[in-house]
Amino acid sequence: MKFYLNILTILCILGVVCLFLVLIISYVENRRLMVTRYQIKDALIPKEFNGYHIVQVSDLHNVSFGENNEELIHRIKELQPDIILITGDMIIGRPSEPVDIAVDTVNALSDIAPVYFSMGNHELRASLYTDVYGDMWEKFSKSLLPEVHLLLDEKTLIHKGNDKVWLYGLSLTPQMYKRLIHMPMPADYLSSLFGKCNPEEYHILMAHNPDYFEDYAAWGANLTFSGHVHGGMIYLPLLGGVLSPMIHFFPQYDKGLFTSKNKNMILSGGLGNHTFKFRVNNLPEIVSVVLYQENI
Repeated sequence: MKFYLNILTILCILGVVCLFLVLIISYVENRRLMVTRYQIKDALIPKEFNGYHIVQVSDLHNVSFGENNEELIHRIKELQPDIILITGDMIIGRPSEPVDIAVDTVNALSDIAPVYFSMGNHELRASLYTDVYGDMWEKFSKSLLPEVHLLLDEKTLIHKGNDKVWLYGLSLTPQMYKRLIHMPMPADYLSSLFGKCNPEEYHILMAHNPDYFEDYAAWGANLTFSGHVHGGMIYLPLLGGVLSPMIHFFPQYDKGLFTSKNKNMILSGGLGNHTFKFRVNNLPEIVSVVLYQENI
């Protein structure tokens, strides 16, 4: 009996030590920034967009890297992007949470390059459930500068020289963010919002939830930018991210580049956290993407 008690004591001590190490690592990693770089090659990318530089920002959740997010803004400015795509969850959708950090950061980014913003689930619920969140969404959206383009289930053309690409911002619905279960996307959901994709043109989609990547690709999005999963919070070698915000263990999509039907998705590990603020082997991430016409 005494032997088993000793073993139990040792295991408890080891558990406490491991938890303490995780907390220390997480504390350090939450305050560091990394830039992840990708090259996307596609024959459909127009000639004028060869070398076009996109920076993606996602899941800030009111975090500040340096005073007024000066470190984050400086790192993005150094990248000299042609465009900045923000794929949602800049705020924390919690009653009485401030929006100032998110607003000031987005506005500062608009001084670097044109900014296009699509909703995450936190902005979505703040915009829909005003009885719970009050005027949080209105405060956020109305405080953004005119240079910040909100794409809320909308599309626009991005021009460069005589060429163009399509850019879409998808908001989704609260049902598509339910925890523990996966709600199938209706077959005509994307086409009812945006119409059909011309297969001879290049289409870029901002869609916060990566779980519907197969639907995005089947609809015709050549390149999708997503977030939401926070890299799985704890990222293990070979196994990937451990847990998504939708309570999926070892989610299929955690962070990185994914391909389906010759279509690509870049999934940001995000910048901040909410509720469970763990990050282990999973630094806050700025995403840098350069487009290349494949036949050049």
